[in-house]
Amino acid sequence: MAQDDSKRYFYYSAIAMNYQDFDYELIDCGGCSRIERFGSLIIDRACPQALWPMKQNENNSRIFYDRTNGWQGVEKLPEAWPIQIGPLTAELRFSKNGQVGLFPEQWDNWRWIREKVTEVHRPLKILNTFSYTGMSTLSASTPNTEVVHVDGAKSAINWAKRNAELSGLDGNVIRWICDDVVKFMTREVKRDRQYDGIILDPPAFGRGAKRDWKIERDLKGLMQLVAQLLTDKPLFVILTCHAPDHFSTADFAKILENLPQFK
Repeated sequence: MAQDDSKRYFYYSAIAMNYQDFDYELIDCGGCSRIERFGSLIIDRACPQALWPMKQNENNSRIFYDRTNGWQGVEKLPEAWPIQIGPLTAELRFSKNGQVGLFPEQWDNWRWIREKVTEVHRPLKILNTFSYTGMSTLSASTPNTEVVHVDGAKSAINWAKRNAELSGLDGNVIRWICDDVVKFMTREVKRDRQYDGIILDPPAFGRGAKRDWKIERDLKGLMQLVAQLLTDKPLFVILTCHAPDHFSTADFAKILENLPQFK
């Protein structure tokens, strides 16, 4: 995290996780696996980066994801279950890709977003891109904010709307946009739209209808759009992604520090 004298902030690296008020626990990880508790369910999922041995000698989780056979041990479980994330509620599900609808490592970002938007007593416009199931969107949603939530998958948009409903925020000003992020941002530039905060969590790789997304090729153009969409004195820019083969923490820091509004 970096901070300048005008109290504008951005995140560019992972920070120590503090899961207070979050119904989640990382129980153990190692042996290319991670054992996590989401609410009342303990789940075993692959984690290729965890090359060290687990601390525990025995894994008692009966719910696990296998890339060949999919989810195992979920036959008698409900298709969805809610968990509490601070003041928010998220509905989790066993997705076909091994996800459950939540990236716990974003918890501190969600808390931080909430703090930033609530301490500013003026109307704010926040753009959340690659928004998935909407926890950053809901963290930014207050009576003083208009949040634009953009994701390319209609199923993710509907999931995010469900989370907004469960969290009691479905009456807030949130624009739900199912679109290619770069195309949407390009149109927003042409419309002379500006935002007080922008949240980005791009994938390392993604398939598009006409052109695939490759972060090593396309991140530069994305950040150029960010620079054009920010107000003169933005509240924040948050950039997160997992692309260790292409970018280091220092690379992301430099990318954010080179935004004209933060120089």
